Amino acid sequence: MRVSTNSLYLNNLSNMMAKQNALNKTQEQLSSMRRVNSPSDDPVAASQILDQTQADSRIQQFNQNAKSAESALALTEVSLQSAGDLLQRVREMAVKAGNTALTNDDRKMLNSELEGLYKQLLGTANTLDGNGKALFGGSISQTKPFSELVQFGTAVAAGSSVVQYNGDANRQEMLISSSRQVPVTENGDYAFGRITEGNGVFKLGAGSTLSNVQVDLGSVTNLSAFEAQTTPPLALPSGSLSQPGAKIEVVFGSEDDGVAGTALEFNQYYDVVLFDGVSYTSLVTGKSGATQAAASDLYTATAEQVASGNPALGPFAKSYPKFQTGTDITLNFPTNPAPYDINYGAKFSVASEKPTAGGVLTLEPSKSRSIFDTLNDLSRVLQSDVATPATSTDFANRLGNVIANIDNAQTRLLTVEARIGANRREADTLVEVGDNFSLQYKAILSRLQDVDVASAATELSLAKVALEASQSSFAKIQGMTLFNYI
Repeated sequence: MRVSTNSLYLNNLSNMMAKQNALNKTQEQLSSMRRVNSPSDDPVAASQILDQTQADSRIQQFNQNAKSAESALALTEVSLQSAGDLLQRVREMAVKAGNTALTNDDRKMLNSELEGLYKQLLGTANTLDGNGKALFGGSISQTKPFSELVQFGTAVAAGSSVVQYNGDANRQEMLISSSRQVPVTENGDYAFGRITEGNGVFKLGAGSTLSNVQVDLGSVTNLSAFEAQTTPPLALPSGSLSQPGAKIEVVFGSEDDGVAGTALEFNQYYDVVLFDGVSYTSLVTGKSGATQAAASDLYTATAEQVASGNPALGPFAKSYPKFQTGTDITLNFPTNPAPYDINYGAKFSVASEKPTAGGVLTLEPSKSRSIFDTLNDLSRVLQSDVATPATSTDFANRLGNVIANIDNAQTRLLTVEARIGANRREADTLVEVGDNFSLQYKAILSRLQDVDVASAATELSLAKVALEASQSSFAKIQGMTLFNYI
Protein backbone atom coordinates (compact mmCIF):
# COMPACT_ATOMS: atom_id res chain seq x y z
CA MET A 1 0.00 0.00 0.00
CA ARG A 2 1.38 3.33 -1.00
CA VAL A 3 1.12 6.29 1.36
CA SER A 4 1.72 9.74 0.03
CA THR A 5 4.09 12.03 1.87
CA ASN A 6 1.26 14.52 2.45
CA SER A 7 -0.98 11.91 4.07
CA LEU A 8 1.89 10.71 6.21
CA TYR A 9 2.53 14.18 7.54
CA LEU A 10 -1.17 14.91 8.15
CA ASN A 11 -1.79 11.64 10.00
CA ASN A 12 1.21 12.07 12.26
CA LEU A 13 0.35 15.72 12.92
CA SER A 14 -3.21 14.80 13.86
CA ASN A 15 -1.95 12.08 16.16
CA MET A 16 0.48 14.40 17.92
CA MET A 17 -2.18 17.13 18.29
CA ALA A 18 -4.59 14.68 19.93
CA LYS A 19 -1.94 13.59 22.39
CA GLN A 20 -0.97 17.21 23.02
CA ASN A 21 -4.63 18.07 23.75
CA ALA A 22 -4.89 15.15 26.16
CA LEU A 23 -1.74 16.35 27.89
CA ASN A 24 -3.04 19.95 28.06
CA LYS A 25 -6.40 18.80 29.48
CA THR A 26 -4.71 16.81 32.22
CA GLN A 27 -2.40 19.72 33.02
CA GLU A 28 -5.43 22.07 33.23
CA GLN A 29 -7.22 19.68 35.59
CA LEU A 30 -4.20 19.54 37.87
CA SER A 31 -3.66 23.30 37.83
CA SER A 32 -7.35 24.10 38.52
CA MET A 33 -7.86 21.02 40.70
CA ARG A 34 -11.14 20.48 38.84
CA ARG A 35 -12.15 17.56 36.71
CA VAL A 36 -14.76 19.57 34.78
CA ASN A 37 -13.52 22.92 33.51
CA SER A 38 -15.98 23.30 30.63
CA PRO A 39 -19.34 21.71 29.72
CA SER A 40 -17.63 19.68 27.01
CA ASP A 41 -15.54 17.87 29.62
CA ASP A 42 -18.68 16.19 31.06
CA PRO A 43 -22.06 17.66 29.93
CA VAL A 44 -24.11 15.77 32.55
CA ALA A 45 -21.81 16.68 35.41
CA ALA A 46 -21.61 20.29 34.17
CA SER A 47 -25.41 20.60 34.39
CA GLN A 48 -25.45 19.17 37.91
CA ILE A 49 -22.59 21.46 38.94
CA LEU A 50 -24.57 24.49 37.75
CA ASP A 51 -27.64 23.44 39.77
CA GLN A 52 -25.64 22.81 42.93
CA THR A 53 -23.73 26.09 42.57
CA GLN A 54 -26.94 28.10 42.22
CA ALA A 55 -28.51 26.34 45.20
CA ASP A 56 -25.46 27.06 47.33
CA SER A 57 -25.48 30.70 46.21
CA ARG A 58 -29.10 31.06 47.32
CA ILE A 59 -28.31 29.53 50.69
CA GLN A 60 -25.37 31.89 51.12
CA GLN A 61 -27.62 34.90 50.37
CA PHE A 62 -30.27 33.69 52.81
CA ASN A 63 -27.59 33.24 55.46
CA GLN A 64 -26.33 36.76 54.88
CA ASN A 65 -29.88 38.08 55.19
CA ALA A 66 -30.43 36.08 58.38
CA LYS A 67 -27.23 37.46 59.91
CA SER A 68 -28.27 41.02 59.01
CA ALA A 69 -31.73 40.40 60.47
CA GLU A 70 -30.24 38.96 63.65
CA SER A 71 -28.03 42.04 64.02
CA ALA A 72 -31.00 44.42 63.62
CA LEU A 73 -33.13 42.37 66.01
CA ALA A 74 -30.33 42.32 68.59
CA LEU A 75 -30.16 46.13 68.50
CA THR A 76 -33.95 46.33 68.86
CA GLU A 77 -33.87 43.92 71.79
CA VAL A 78 -31.19 45.97 73.55
CA SER A 79 -33.25 49.13 72.99
CA LEU A 80 -36.33 47.51 74.52
CA GLN A 81 -34.31 46.30 77.50
CA SER A 82 -33.06 49.85 77.98
CA ALA A 83 -36.64 51.15 77.82
CA GLY A 84 -37.67 48.53 80.37
CA ASP A 85 -34.90 49.62 82.74
CA LEU A 86 -36.02 53.24 82.41
CA LEU A 87 -39.62 52.29 83.15
CA GLN A 88 -38.54 50.32 86.20
CA ARG A 89 -36.82 53.42 87.54
CA VAL A 90 -39.96 55.46 86.80
CA ARG A 91 -42.06 52.94 88.70
CA GLU A 92 -39.73 53.13 91.70
CA MET A 93 -40.13 56.91 91.65
CA ALA A 94 -43.92 56.61 91.48
CA VAL A 95 -43.99 54.25 94.46
CA LYS A 96 -41.69 56.58 96.37
CA ALA A 97 -43.96 59.52 95.55
CA GLY A 98 -46.76 57.75 97.43
CA ASN A 99 -44.83 58.07 100.68
CA THR A 100 -46.91 60.37 102.88
CA ALA A 101 -43.73 61.68 104.50
CA LEU A 102 -42.75 63.46 101.28
CA THR A 103 -43.53 67.13 100.87
CA ASN A 104 -44.75 68.87 97.74
CA ASP A 105 -41.18 70.09 97.16
CA ASP A 106 -39.85 66.54 97.45
CA ARG A 107 -42.26 65.39 94.75
CA LYS A 108 -41.26 68.27 92.50
CA MET A 109 -37.64 67.14 92.80
CA LEU A 110 -38.73 63.69 91.68
CA ASN A 111 -40.47 65.33 88.75
CA SER A 112 -37.19 66.90 87.62
CA GLU A 113 -35.58 63.46 87.46
CA LEU A 114 -38.68 62.11 85.73
CA GLU A 115 -38.29 64.62 82.90
CA GLY A 116 -34.77 63.32 82.22
CA LEU A 117 -36.04 59.73 82.13
CA TYR A 118 -38.83 60.80 79.77
CA LYS A 119 -36.31 62.28 77.33
CA GLN A 120 -34.15 59.15 77.51
CA LEU A 121 -37.18 56.98 76.81
CA LEU A 122 -38.17 59.14 73.85
CA GLY A 123 -34.63 58.86 72.50
CA THR A 124 -34.77 55.08 72.88
CA ALA A 125 -38.03 54.94 70.93
CA ASN A 126 -36.32 56.93 68.16
CA THR A 127 -33.25 54.64 67.99
CA LEU A 128 -31.62 54.24 64.54
CA ASP A 129 -29.61 51.28 63.29
CA GLY A 130 -26.16 51.46 61.72
CA ASN A 131 -27.69 52.47 58.38
CA GLY A 132 -29.65 55.36 59.88
CA LYS A 133 -33.00 53.56 59.74
CA ALA A 134 -35.53 53.81 62.57
CA LEU A 135 -36.07 50.59 64.51
CA PHE A 136 -39.56 51.51 65.75
CA GLY A 137 -41.06 53.27 62.73
CA GLY A 138 -42.70 50.24 61.17
CA SER A 139 -42.06 50.25 57.43
CA ILE A 140 -41.26 53.99 57.50
CA SER A 141 -37.61 53.93 58.45
CA GLN A 142 -36.38 57.31 57.21
CA THR A 143 -38.54 59.41 59.58
CA LYS A 144 -38.16 59.83 63.33
CA PRO A 145 -40.95 57.64 64.76
CA PHE A 146 -41.99 59.89 67.66
CA SER A 147 -42.11 63.67 67.87
CA GLU A 148 -43.19 65.81 70.82
CA LEU A 149 -46.39 67.82 70.51
CA VAL A 150 -46.33 69.62 73.86
CA GLN A 151 -43.78 70.28 76.56
CA PHE A 152 -43.39 67.53 79.12
CA GLY A 153 -45.55 68.03 82.21
CA THR A 154 -48.17 70.06 80.35
CA ALA A 155 -51.86 69.24 80.71
CA VAL A 156 -53.35 67.77 77.54
CA ALA A 157 -56.97 67.50 76.48
CA ALA A 158 -58.81 64.20 76.81
CA GLY A 159 -58.06 62.00 73.83
CA SER A 160 -54.89 63.96 72.98
CA SER A 161 -51.28 62.88 73.42
CA VAL A 162 -47.97 64.48 74.28
CA VAL A 163 -46.31 62.77 71.31
CA GLN A 164 -47.17 61.92 67.73
CA TYR A 165 -46.33 58.63 66.05
CA ASN A 166 -44.98 59.21 62.54
CA GLY A 167 -44.50 55.58 61.54
CA ASP A 168 -47.06 52.99 60.48
CA ALA A 169 -48.44 49.70 61.76
CA ASN A 170 -46.37 47.57 59.37
CA ARG A 171 -42.96 46.01 59.91
CA GLN A 172 -40.13 45.70 57.42
CA GLU A 173 -39.32 42.08 56.71
CA MET A 174 -36.24 40.32 55.38
CA LEU A 175 -36.25 37.04 53.45
CA ILE A 176 -34.13 34.58 55.44
CA SER A 177 -35.22 31.37 53.70
CA SER A 178 -37.16 30.35 50.63
CA SER A 179 -40.38 30.35 52.67
CA ARG A 180 -39.75 32.62 55.68
CA GLN A 181 -39.58 36.37 56.15
CA VAL A 182 -38.66 37.77 59.55
CA PRO A 183 -39.54 41.33 60.70
CA VAL A 184 -36.49 43.52 61.27
CA THR A 185 -38.32 46.67 62.44
CA GLU A 186 -41.09 47.13 65.01
CA ASN A 187 -44.38 48.98 65.06
CA GLY A 188 -43.51 51.67 67.61
CA ASP A 189 -47.16 52.53 68.12
CA TYR A 190 -47.74 49.01 69.42
CA ALA A 191 -44.55 48.88 71.50
CA PHE A 192 -44.83 52.35 73.06
CA GLY A 193 -48.21 53.75 72.09
CA ARG A 194 -51.40 51.68 72.16
CA ILE A 195 -51.17 50.28 75.68
CA THR A 196 -54.45 49.58 77.45
CA GLU A 197 -54.83 51.42 80.74
CA GLY A 198 -56.26 50.19 84.03
CA ASN A 199 -56.78 46.46 84.43
CA GLY A 200 -56.93 46.07 80.67
CA VAL A 201 -60.72 45.70 80.47
CA PHE A 202 -62.28 48.53 82.47
CA LYS A 203 -61.10 51.46 84.55
CA LEU A 204 -62.49 53.08 87.67
CA GLY A 205 -62.83 56.75 88.38
CA ALA A 206 -64.32 58.70 91.28
CA GLY A 207 -66.89 61.38 90.46
CA SER A 208 -66.53 64.95 91.69
CA THR A 209 -68.62 64.08 94.75
CA LEU A 210 -66.37 61.16 95.62
CA SER A 211 -63.01 62.85 96.03
CA ASN A 212 -62.76 61.22 99.46
CA VAL A 213 -62.97 57.69 98.05
CA GLN A 214 -59.88 55.68 97.21
CA VAL A 215 -60.52 52.78 94.83
CA ASP A 216 -58.36 49.96 93.54
CA LEU A 217 -57.99 49.07 89.87
CA GLY A 218 -60.59 46.34 89.90
CA SER A 219 -60.26 43.04 88.12
CA VAL A 220 -62.17 40.85 85.72
CA THR A 221 -62.82 37.44 87.26
CA ASN A 222 -64.65 36.04 84.24
CA LEU A 223 -63.94 37.87 81.00
CA SER A 224 -66.39 35.87 78.90
CA ALA A 225 -69.16 36.53 81.42
CA PHE A 226 -68.30 40.22 81.60
CA GLU A 227 -68.35 40.57 77.83
CA ALA A 228 -71.44 38.42 77.36
CA GLN A 229 -73.57 40.04 80.06
CA THR A 230 -72.71 43.58 79.01
CA THR A 231 -73.54 43.16 75.32
CA PRO A 232 -75.69 45.02 74.55
CA PRO A 233 -75.53 47.83 75.44
CA LEU A 234 -71.98 47.69 76.84
CA ALA A 235 -69.73 45.82 74.40
CA LEU A 236 -66.15 45.14 75.50
CA PRO A 237 -64.64 42.40 73.30
CA SER A 238 -62.54 44.99 71.49
CA GLY A 239 -62.28 47.39 74.43
CA SER A 240 -64.77 49.90 73.04
CA LEU A 241 -68.32 50.90 73.87
CA SER A 242 -71.20 50.13 71.58
CA GLN A 243 -72.68 53.58 72.21
CA PRO A 244 -71.01 56.89 73.11
CA GLY A 245 -71.24 57.67 76.81
CA ALA A 246 -71.95 54.11 77.91
CA LYS A 247 -70.62 53.16 81.32
CA ILE A 248 -71.35 51.28 84.53
CA GLU A 249 -71.99 53.35 87.67
CA VAL A 250 -71.94 52.32 91.31
CA VAL A 251 -74.43 54.48 93.26
CA PHE A 252 -74.11 54.59 97.05
CA GLY A 253 -77.23 54.69 99.25
CA SER A 254 -78.19 54.71 102.95
CA GLU A 255 -78.65 52.18 105.72
CA ASP A 256 -80.90 54.46 107.80
CA ASP A 257 -84.29 53.17 108.83
CA GLY A 258 -85.93 56.52 108.17
CA VAL A 259 -86.20 57.87 111.71
CA ALA A 260 -88.15 61.12 111.70
CA GLY A 261 -85.93 64.17 112.02
CA THR A 262 -82.78 62.21 111.19
CA ALA A 263 -80.98 62.88 107.92
CA LEU A 264 -80.46 59.94 105.63
CA GLU A 265 -76.80 59.07 105.06
CA PHE A 266 -76.51 57.70 101.55
CA ASN A 267 -73.30 55.76 102.01
CA GLN A 268 -73.86 52.18 103.11
CA TYR A 269 -75.81 50.32 100.43
CA TYR A 270 -75.16 50.48 96.72
CA ASP A 271 -76.67 49.74 93.36
CA VAL A 272 -74.75 48.97 90.18
CA VAL A 273 -76.27 50.76 87.22
CA LEU A 274 -75.60 50.33 83.52
CA PHE A 275 -75.94 53.53 81.50
CA ASP A 276 -75.92 53.02 77.73
CA GLY A 277 -75.96 56.71 76.90
CA VAL A 278 -79.76 56.86 76.90
CA SER A 279 -81.26 54.94 79.81
CA TYR A 280 -80.22 53.46 83.16
CA THR A 281 -80.59 49.79 84.08
CA SER A 282 -79.91 48.33 87.53
CA LEU A 283 -77.67 45.30 87.33
CA VAL A 284 -79.03 44.28 90.74
CA THR A 285 -82.77 44.37 90.13
CA GLY A 286 -83.02 44.72 86.39
CA LYS A 287 -85.16 47.85 86.70
CA SER A 288 -84.60 50.48 84.02
CA GLY A 289 -85.58 54.08 83.46
CA ALA A 290 -84.77 57.25 81.62
CA THR A 291 -83.15 58.80 84.71
CA GLN A 292 -80.86 57.42 87.34
CA ALA A 293 -82.54 56.48 90.60
CA ALA A 294 -81.89 58.71 93.58
CA ALA A 295 -79.72 57.33 96.33
CA SER A 296 -82.71 57.17 98.68
CA ASP A 297 -84.44 54.87 96.19
CA LEU A 298 -82.02 52.12 97.13
CA TYR A 299 -84.55 51.35 99.84
CA THR A 300 -88.16 50.43 99.25
CA ALA A 301 -89.25 53.03 101.79
CA THR A 302 -92.51 54.93 101.66
CA ALA A 303 -92.92 58.60 102.39
CA GLU A 304 -94.93 57.68 105.51
CA GLN A 305 -92.10 55.56 106.88
CA VAL A 306 -89.54 58.30 106.43
CA ALA A 307 -91.81 60.98 107.86
CA SER A 308 -92.96 59.17 110.98
CA GLY A 309 -90.03 56.96 111.71
CA ASN A 310 -92.57 54.56 113.16
CA PRO A 311 -90.82 51.26 113.92
CA ALA A 312 -94.13 49.52 113.52
CA LEU A 313 -94.01 50.35 109.88
CA GLY A 314 -90.75 48.43 109.71
CA PRO A 315 -87.30 49.38 108.45
CA PHE A 316 -86.52 49.92 104.84
CA ALA A 317 -86.39 46.71 102.82
CA LYS A 318 -82.67 46.16 102.35
CA SER A 319 -82.74 44.65 98.88
CA TYR A 320 -79.30 45.91 97.79
CA PRO A 321 -75.76 44.79 98.71
CA LYS A 322 -74.18 46.43 101.73
CA PHE A 323 -70.90 48.29 101.36
CA GLN A 324 -67.95 47.58 103.64
CA THR A 325 -64.65 49.37 103.27
CA GLY A 326 -61.96 47.26 101.62
CA THR A 327 -64.43 44.53 100.68
CA ASP A 328 -64.79 43.63 97.02
CA ILE A 329 -67.77 45.06 95.22
CA THR A 330 -68.48 42.13 92.95
CA LEU A 331 -70.61 42.42 89.86
CA ASN A 332 -72.30 39.13 90.63
CA PHE A 333 -75.67 39.64 92.31
CA PRO A 334 -78.15 36.82 93.08
CA THR A 335 -81.44 38.69 93.35
CA ASN A 336 -85.11 37.96 93.54
CA PRO A 337 -87.18 37.66 91.61
CA ALA A 338 -85.52 35.86 88.69
CA PRO A 339 -84.22 36.33 86.01
CA TYR A 340 -81.78 38.82 87.55
CA ASP A 341 -79.32 36.26 88.89
CA ILE A 342 -76.42 37.38 86.70
CA ASN A 343 -72.65 36.96 86.89
CA TYR A 344 -70.96 40.04 85.46
CA GLY A 345 -67.49 38.63 86.06
CA ALA A 346 -65.85 41.73 87.55
CA LYS A 347 -65.04 43.24 90.95
CA PHE A 348 -63.25 46.11 92.69
CA SER A 349 -62.94 47.51 96.20
CA VAL A 350 -63.32 50.92 97.83
CA ALA A 351 -61.14 52.09 100.71
CA SER A 352 -63.43 54.54 102.48
CA GLU A 353 -65.55 54.41 105.60
CA LYS A 354 -68.25 56.69 104.23
CA PRO A 355 -68.49 57.43 100.53
CA THR A 356 -70.18 60.75 99.89
CA ALA A 357 -73.96 60.58 100.09
CA GLY A 358 -75.34 59.84 96.66
CA GLY A 359 -71.84 59.56 95.28
CA VAL A 360 -71.14 57.71 92.05
CA LEU A 361 -68.20 55.62 90.86
CA THR A 362 -67.89 54.86 87.17
CA LEU A 363 -66.58 51.80 85.36
CA GLU A 364 -65.59 52.53 81.79
CA PRO A 365 -63.82 50.38 79.21
CA SER A 366 -60.06 50.81 79.30
CA LYS A 367 -58.63 52.99 76.57
CA SER A 368 -55.23 52.99 74.94
CA ARG A 369 -52.50 55.27 76.23
CA SER A 370 -48.88 55.72 75.26
CA ILE A 371 -45.94 55.24 77.60
CA PHE A 372 -45.11 58.90 77.14
CA ASP A 373 -48.61 59.98 78.18
CA THR A 374 -48.31 57.81 81.28
CA LEU A 375 -45.05 59.54 82.23
CA ASN A 376 -46.70 62.89 81.56
CA ASP A 377 -49.60 61.84 83.82
CA LEU A 378 -47.09 61.02 86.54
CA SER A 379 -45.52 64.43 86.09
CA ARG A 380 -48.92 66.06 86.53
CA VAL A 381 -49.48 64.01 89.69
CA LEU A 382 -46.08 64.97 91.11
CA GLN A 383 -46.88 68.63 90.47
CA SER A 384 -50.12 68.37 92.48
CA ASP A 385 -50.49 70.23 95.75
CA VAL A 386 -51.45 67.63 98.36
CA ALA A 387 -52.81 69.71 101.23
CA THR A 388 -56.22 68.33 102.22
CA PRO A 389 -57.67 64.84 102.75
CA ALA A 390 -59.67 65.21 99.55
CA THR A 391 -56.62 66.16 97.48
CA SER A 392 -54.64 63.41 99.21
CA THR A 393 -57.22 60.81 98.19
CA ASP A 394 -57.34 62.16 94.65
CA PHE A 395 -53.53 62.05 94.57
CA ALA A 396 -53.54 58.41 95.71
CA ASN A 397 -56.13 57.42 93.09
CA ARG A 398 -54.27 59.16 90.27
CA LEU A 399 -50.92 57.75 91.40
CA GLY A 400 -52.40 54.24 91.59
CA ASN A 401 -53.70 54.57 88.04
CA VAL A 402 -50.28 55.74 86.82
CA ILE A 403 -48.47 52.83 88.50
CA ALA A 404 -50.93 50.40 86.93
CA ASN A 405 -50.33 51.95 83.51
CA ILE A 406 -46.56 51.70 84.03
CA ASP A 407 -47.01 48.01 84.83
CA ASN A 408 -49.04 47.59 81.64
CA ALA A 409 -46.31 49.36 79.66
CA GLN A 410 -43.64 47.08 81.14
CA THR A 411 -45.72 44.06 80.22
CA ARG A 412 -46.07 45.35 76.66
CA LEU A 413 -42.32 45.88 76.31
CA LEU A 414 -41.69 42.36 77.59
CA THR A 415 -44.22 41.03 75.07
CA VAL A 416 -42.48 42.77 72.18
CA GLU A 417 -39.07 41.75 73.51
CA ALA A 418 -40.17 38.11 73.69
CA ARG A 419 -41.40 38.28 70.09
CA ILE A 420 -38.09 39.74 68.96
CA GLY A 421 -36.20 37.10 70.92
CA ALA A 422 -38.16 34.39 69.13
CA ASN A 423 -37.31 35.97 65.77
CA ARG A 424 -33.64 36.14 66.73
CA ARG A 425 -33.61 32.46 67.64
CA GLU A 426 -35.29 31.63 64.36
CA ALA A 427 -32.71 33.64 62.41
CA ASP A 428 -29.86 31.95 64.29
CA THR A 429 -31.37 28.53 63.66
CA LEU A 430 -31.78 29.21 59.95
CA VAL A 431 -28.16 30.36 59.72
CA GLU A 432 -27.07 27.06 61.26
CA VAL A 433 -29.37 25.08 58.97
CA GLY A 434 -28.14 27.08 55.98
CA ASP A 435 -24.52 26.37 56.88
CA ASN A 436 -25.29 22.65 57.01
CA PHE A 437 -27.01 22.79 53.62
CA SER A 438 -24.07 24.73 52.20
CA LEU A 439 -21.68 22.03 53.41
CA GLN A 440 -23.80 19.39 51.71
CA TYR A 441 -23.88 21.35 48.45
CA LYS A 442 -20.12 21.83 48.57
CA ALA A 443 -19.61 18.11 49.19
CA ILE A 444 -21.73 17.28 46.15
CA LEU A 445 -19.84 19.86 44.08
CA SER A 446 -16.56 18.35 45.20
CA ARG A 447 -17.61 14.90 44.03
CA LEU A 448 -18.79 16.30 40.69
CA GLN A 449 -15.94 18.61 39.75
CA ASP A 450 -12.87 18.05 41.91
CA VAL A 451 -10.03 16.15 40.26
CA ASP A 452 -8.48 12.94 41.58
CA VAL A 453 -4.90 14.16 41.90
CA ALA A 454 -3.26 10.71 41.90
CA SER A 455 -5.22 9.57 38.86
CA ALA A 456 -4.62 12.85 37.03
CA ALA A 457 -0.88 12.73 37.77
CA THR A 458 -0.70 9.21 36.34
CA GLU A 459 -2.62 10.30 33.26
CA LEU A 460 -0.28 13.27 32.87
CA SER A 461 2.77 10.97 32.87
CA LEU A 462 1.16 8.64 30.34
CA ALA A 463 0.17 11.57 28.14
CA LYS A 464 3.72 12.87 28.17
CA VAL A 465 5.13 9.45 27.25
CA ALA A 466 2.57 9.02 24.48
CA LEU A 467 3.29 12.46 23.06
CA GLU A 468 7.04 11.93 23.18
CA ALA A 469 6.69 8.52 21.52
CA SER A 470 4.53 9.98 18.79
CA GLN A 471 7.01 12.76 18.18
CA SER A 472 9.96 10.32 18.10
CA SER A 473 8.13 7.95 15.76
CA PHE A 474 7.20 10.76 13.42
CA ALA A 475 10.78 12.02 13.37
CA LYS A 476 12.05 8.58 12.36
CA ILE A 477 9.40 8.06 9.72
CA GLN A 478 10.02 11.55 8.43
CA GLY A 479 13.70 10.62 7.78
CA MET A 480 12.82 7.57 5.67
CA THR A 481 13.09 8.36 1.88
CA LEU A 482 14.11 6.51 -1.33
CA PHE A 483 16.56 9.25 -2.05
CA ASN A 484 18.81 7.76 0.61
CA TYR A 485 19.23 4.64 -1.57
CA ILE A 486 19.86 6.26 -4.94
